Amino acid sequence: MYLFILLNLSMAFVLKDEGIIRSLFLSDYSLYLGVGLLTINFIASVKKIKKFSYLIRYDLFAVGALLVWFAYWPDFFRDGSPVFYLYPIYFAFITALFSLAFIRKREHIDPDALNWLQWLSDSGRFNPAIIMVCVGISLYFPQHFMLFPLTISLLVMRFALACCLDNE
Repeated sequence: MYLFILLNLSMAFVLKDEGIIRSLFLSDYSLYLGVGLLTINFIASVKKIKKFSYLIRYDLFAVGALLVWFAYWPDFFRDGSPVFYLYPIYFAFITALFSLAFIRKREHIDPDALNWLQWLSDSGRFNPAIIMVCVGISLYFPQHFMLFPLTISLLVMRFALACCLDNE
């Protein structure tokens, strides 16, 4: 999820100041692009379209959620709210941490742990479609501002699980 990490870091550091890039991310175009990315990648994940790798689908879905979040939520918070500077740092940190610490090649995972991870993936408890729906719902409720980072964290965990098992 390299694009997601880069976008988060740019939002945390570059978008702090007023400028053309900030106004572009706050525009309706960013909102529509984010909704489009969310919709296309959700449909591709549900239908399991093989033209898009699951790596790209997770990354673009998370980028779409971030674009919608940054374009839709500022109206509900005061100017200069730390939510818009701290959440992107948290998202970049949690994604990098899970990518570095938990994503291992299937061959390097203990067979018992691999069986348990496969059971977790197949059981439906960690269904990517449900997690994606929860991310979309959390974007609609800015008054519950902790719900969005929670669902993005679940999405990142599901991405790490899919990478470890090398399947969706």
